[in-house]
Amino acid sequence: MIAYLDFVTRISLDDKRRTFVAQGLTAGMRVLDVGCGTGDDVRSIAALVGDDGFVAGTDSSHAMIAAARARGVPKPAAFYTASAAQLPFEDASFDAARAERVLQHVADPSAALRELRRVVRPGGSLLLIDQDWDSLSVAGADRDVTRRILHAFADALANGTAGRDARAGLRAAGFPEVEIAPMISTPSLPIAHELILRPAIDAALARGVVDAIAARDWLAALLRAEAQGGFYCAVVVVAALGR
Repeated sequence: MIAYLDFVTRISLDDKRRTFVAQGLTAGMRVLDVGCGTGDDVRSIAALVGDDGFVAGTDSSHAMIAAARARGVPKPAAFYTASAAQLPFEDASFDAARAERVLQHVADPSAALRELRRVVRPGGSLLLIDQDWDSLSVAGADRDVTRRILHAFADALANGTAGRDARAGLRAAGFPEVEIAPMISTPSLPIAHELILRPAIDAALARGVVDAIAARDWLAALLRAEAQGGFYCAVVVVAALGR
Protein backbone atom coordinates (compact mmCIF):
# COMPACT_ATOMS: atom_id res chain seq x y z
CA MET A 1 0.00 0.00 0.00
CA ILE A 2 2.88 2.39 0.75
CA ALA A 3 4.37 1.66 -2.68
CA TYR A 4 0.94 2.33 -4.23
CA LEU A 5 0.62 5.68 -2.45
CA ASP A 6 4.14 6.73 -3.48
CA PHE A 7 3.30 5.86 -7.09
CA VAL A 8 0.06 7.88 -7.03
CA THR A 9 1.89 10.86 -5.50
CA ARG A 10 4.49 10.84 -8.27
CA ILE A 11 1.92 10.90 -11.06
CA SER A 12 -0.43 13.47 -9.52
CA LEU A 13 1.79 16.30 -8.25
CA ASP A 14 0.37 18.98 -10.55
CA ASP A 15 -3.24 18.01 -9.81
CA LYS A 16 -2.44 18.08 -6.11
CA ARG A 17 -1.09 21.62 -6.27
CA ARG A 18 -4.25 22.77 -8.04
CA THR A 19 -6.39 21.40 -5.23
CA PHE A 20 -4.33 23.37 -2.69
CA VAL A 21 -5.06 26.53 -4.68
CA ALA A 22 -8.75 25.69 -5.10
CA GLN A 23 -9.12 25.27 -1.36
CA GLY A 24 -7.25 28.50 -0.67
CA LEU A 25 -4.61 27.03 1.62
CA THR A 26 -2.43 29.90 2.85
CA ALA A 27 -0.12 30.92 5.66
CA GLY A 28 -1.53 30.66 9.17
CA MET A 29 -4.35 28.22 8.39
CA ARG A 30 -5.17 25.09 10.37
CA VAL A 31 -5.68 22.16 7.98
CA LEU A 32 -6.71 18.53 8.49
CA ASP A 33 -5.79 15.73 6.07
CA VAL A 34 -7.85 12.60 6.79
CA GLY A 35 -6.43 9.39 5.36
CA CYS A 36 -3.00 11.01 5.12
CA GLY A 37 -1.11 7.80 4.37
CA THR A 38 2.62 8.44 4.48
CA GLY A 39 2.09 12.17 4.95
CA ASP A 40 3.26 13.61 1.63
CA ASP A 41 0.31 16.03 1.45
CA VAL A 42 0.75 17.02 5.09
CA ARG A 43 4.36 17.99 4.44
CA SER A 44 3.40 19.95 1.31
CA ILE A 45 0.60 21.79 3.14
CA ALA A 46 2.91 22.51 6.08
CA ALA A 47 5.13 24.50 3.71
CA LEU A 48 2.08 26.55 2.66
CA VAL A 49 0.69 27.32 6.12
CA GLY A 50 4.09 28.01 7.68
CA ASP A 51 5.04 28.09 11.33
CA ASP A 52 1.97 30.17 12.22
CA GLY A 53 -0.32 27.46 10.88
CA PHE A 54 -0.88 23.80 11.72
CA VAL A 55 -1.49 20.62 9.74
CA ALA A 56 -2.87 17.42 11.24
CA GLY A 57 -2.68 14.15 9.35
CA THR A 58 -4.81 11.18 10.43
CA ASP A 59 -4.94 7.61 9.20
CA SER A 60 -6.63 4.51 10.56
CA SER A 61 -3.47 2.48 9.91
CA HIS A 62 -0.78 2.43 12.60
CA ALA A 63 1.72 1.36 9.92
CA MET A 64 0.91 4.38 7.77
CA ILE A 65 1.28 6.80 10.66
CA ALA A 66 4.58 5.19 11.63
CA ALA A 67 5.81 5.60 8.05
CA ALA A 68 4.60 9.21 7.96
CA ARG A 69 6.48 10.06 11.15
CA ALA A 70 9.59 8.26 9.92
CA ARG A 71 9.62 10.36 6.76
CA GLY A 72 9.64 13.58 8.77
CA VAL A 73 7.26 15.74 10.75
CA PRO A 74 7.53 19.46 9.93
CA LYS A 75 7.32 21.92 12.81
CA PRO A 76 3.69 22.96 12.16
CA ALA A 77 2.42 19.37 11.72
CA ALA A 78 1.46 16.24 13.66
CA PHE A 79 0.23 12.74 12.79
CA TYR A 80 -2.49 10.77 14.59
CA THR A 81 -3.91 7.28 14.29
CA ALA A 82 -7.66 7.79 14.04
CA SER A 83 -10.78 6.70 12.19
CA ALA A 84 -12.48 9.21 9.91
CA ALA A 85 -15.63 8.72 11.97
CA GLN A 86 -13.88 9.41 15.29
CA LEU A 87 -11.46 12.31 15.06
CA PRO A 88 -9.48 13.35 18.16
CA PHE A 89 -10.11 17.08 17.77
CA GLU A 90 -12.39 19.71 19.27
CA ASP A 91 -15.32 21.17 17.38
CA ALA A 92 -14.43 23.83 14.78
CA SER A 93 -10.70 23.12 15.11
CA PHE A 94 -9.75 23.58 11.44
CA ASP A 95 -10.10 26.13 8.67
CA ALA A 96 -10.00 23.42 6.03
CA ALA A 97 -10.12 19.62 5.82
CA ARG A 98 -9.32 17.16 3.05
CA ALA A 99 -10.08 13.49 2.38
CA GLU A 100 -8.59 12.11 -0.82
CA ARG A 101 -9.43 8.57 -1.96
CA VAL A 102 -10.76 7.91 1.54
CA LEU A 103 -14.55 7.62 1.43
CA GLN A 104 -14.41 4.81 -1.14
CA HIS A 105 -12.98 2.70 1.69
CA VAL A 106 -15.52 3.81 4.34
CA ALA A 107 -18.61 1.68 4.90
CA ASP A 108 -20.57 4.56 6.51
CA PRO A 109 -19.48 7.71 4.63
CA SER A 110 -22.26 9.83 6.14
CA ALA A 111 -20.83 9.29 9.63
CA ALA A 112 -17.36 10.29 8.44
CA LEU A 113 -18.71 13.40 6.73
CA ARG A 114 -20.63 14.48 9.82
CA GLU A 115 -17.45 14.10 11.85
CA LEU A 116 -15.45 16.12 9.33
CA ARG A 117 -18.13 18.82 9.41
CA ARG A 118 -17.89 18.89 13.21
CA VAL A 119 -14.17 19.74 13.22
CA VAL A 120 -14.35 22.37 10.44
CA ARG A 121 -15.10 25.89 11.64
CA PRO A 122 -18.04 27.90 10.28
CA GLY A 123 -16.93 29.37 6.97
CA GLY A 124 -14.36 26.62 6.48
CA SER A 125 -14.14 24.06 3.68
CA LEU A 126 -13.90 20.33 3.05
CA LEU A 127 -12.39 18.87 -0.12
CA LEU A 128 -13.24 15.32 -1.18
CA ILE A 129 -11.58 13.48 -4.04
CA ASP A 130 -12.77 10.00 -4.95
CA GLN A 131 -13.27 7.80 -7.96
CA ASP A 132 -16.65 6.57 -9.11
CA TRP A 133 -15.55 3.00 -9.71
CA ASP A 134 -18.86 2.05 -11.32
CA SER A 135 -17.84 4.35 -14.17
CA LEU A 136 -14.67 2.35 -14.87
CA SER A 137 -14.43 1.21 -18.48
CA VAL A 138 -11.81 -0.90 -20.22
CA ALA A 139 -11.59 -1.80 -23.91
CA GLY A 140 -9.44 -4.42 -25.59
CA ALA A 141 -10.78 -7.73 -24.27
CA ASP A 142 -13.96 -9.81 -24.11
CA ARG A 143 -16.82 -7.58 -22.94
CA ASP A 144 -18.53 -10.11 -20.71
CA VAL A 145 -15.33 -11.01 -18.88
CA THR A 146 -14.46 -7.31 -18.64
CA ARG A 147 -17.83 -6.50 -17.05
CA ARG A 148 -17.47 -9.30 -14.51
CA ILE A 149 -13.97 -8.26 -13.50
CA LEU A 150 -14.70 -4.53 -13.28
CA HIS A 151 -17.95 -5.02 -11.35
CA ALA A 152 -16.16 -7.30 -8.90
CA PHE A 153 -13.55 -4.59 -8.36
CA ALA A 154 -16.16 -1.87 -7.68
CA ASP A 155 -18.20 -4.15 -5.43
CA ALA A 156 -15.16 -5.20 -3.40
CA LEU A 157 -14.75 -1.62 -2.15
CA ALA A 158 -16.69 -0.46 0.88
CA ASN A 159 -18.12 2.48 -1.08
CA GLY A 160 -17.35 2.14 -4.77
CA THR A 161 -19.61 5.04 -5.82
CA ALA A 162 -18.00 7.60 -3.48
CA GLY A 163 -17.27 9.99 -6.34
CA ARG A 164 -20.85 10.31 -7.60
CA ASP A 165 -22.20 10.53 -4.05
CA ALA A 166 -19.87 13.33 -2.90
CA ARG A 167 -22.18 16.28 -3.65
CA ALA A 168 -25.19 14.82 -1.87
CA GLY A 169 -23.02 13.65 1.02
CA LEU A 170 -21.51 17.09 1.59
CA ARG A 171 -24.90 18.80 1.53
CA ALA A 172 -26.39 16.29 3.95
CA ALA A 173 -23.42 16.79 6.29
CA GLY A 174 -24.03 20.54 6.50
CA PHE A 175 -22.05 22.14 3.66
CA PRO A 176 -24.62 24.27 1.80
CA GLU A 177 -22.22 25.37 -0.95
CA VAL A 178 -20.79 22.51 -2.97
CA GLU A 179 -18.72 22.74 -6.15
CA ILE A 180 -17.90 19.59 -8.06
CA ALA A 181 -15.33 18.99 -10.78
CA PRO A 182 -15.66 15.59 -12.45
CA MET A 183 -12.50 14.58 -14.28
CA ILE A 184 -11.78 11.67 -16.60
CA SER A 185 -8.63 9.75 -15.79
CA THR A 186 -7.30 7.73 -18.74
CA PRO A 187 -4.23 5.87 -17.50
CA SER A 188 -1.82 4.15 -19.84
CA LEU A 189 -1.60 0.37 -19.65
CA PRO A 190 1.41 0.24 -17.29
CA ILE A 191 -0.25 2.67 -14.85
CA ALA A 192 -3.66 1.04 -15.24
CA HIS A 193 -2.11 -2.35 -14.53
CA GLU A 194 -0.53 -1.16 -11.28
CA LEU A 195 -3.48 0.85 -9.98
CA ILE A 196 -6.55 -0.88 -11.43
CA LEU A 197 -6.18 -4.02 -13.53
CA ARG A 198 -4.14 -6.11 -11.12
CA PRO A 199 -6.36 -5.35 -8.08
CA ALA A 200 -9.44 -5.85 -10.28
CA ILE A 201 -8.25 -9.33 -11.22
CA ASP A 202 -7.53 -10.11 -7.57
CA ALA A 203 -11.06 -9.00 -6.61
CA ALA A 204 -12.63 -11.04 -9.40
CA LEU A 205 -10.68 -14.16 -8.43
CA ALA A 206 -11.56 -13.69 -4.76
CA ARG A 207 -15.26 -13.40 -5.60
CA GLY A 208 -15.15 -16.33 -8.00
CA VAL A 209 -16.57 -14.48 -11.00
CA VAL A 210 -13.65 -15.63 -13.18
CA ASP A 211 -11.05 -18.35 -12.81
CA ALA A 212 -7.29 -17.98 -13.14
CA ILE A 213 -7.28 -19.02 -16.82
CA ALA A 214 -9.95 -16.46 -17.76
CA ALA A 215 -8.09 -13.75 -15.82
CA ARG A 216 -4.83 -14.63 -17.56
CA ASP A 217 -6.48 -14.60 -20.98
CA TRP A 218 -8.18 -11.27 -20.23
CA LEU A 219 -4.91 -9.58 -19.35
CA ALA A 220 -3.19 -11.15 -22.38
CA ALA A 221 -5.93 -9.73 -24.62
CA LEU A 222 -5.37 -6.26 -23.17
CA LEU A 223 -1.65 -6.57 -23.83
CA ARG A 224 -2.37 -7.50 -27.47
CA ALA A 225 -4.78 -4.57 -27.75
CA GLU A 226 -2.11 -2.24 -26.39
CA ALA A 227 0.38 -3.49 -29.00
CA GLN A 228 -2.19 -2.77 -31.72
CA GLY A 229 -3.17 0.65 -30.34
CA GLY A 230 -6.59 -0.47 -29.12
CA PHE A 231 -6.27 -0.48 -25.33
CA TYR A 232 -8.45 2.00 -23.43
CA CYS A 233 -9.09 2.58 -19.74
CA ALA A 234 -11.02 5.43 -18.14
CA VAL A 235 -12.63 6.27 -14.82
CA VAL A 236 -14.45 9.32 -13.49
CA VAL A 237 -12.71 11.06 -10.59
CA VAL A 238 -14.78 13.64 -8.70
CA ALA A 239 -13.33 16.54 -6.74
CA ALA A 240 -16.01 18.05 -4.51
CA LEU A 241 -15.46 21.20 -2.46
CA GLY A 242 -17.95 21.97 0.29
CA ARG A 243 -18.04 25.34 2.05
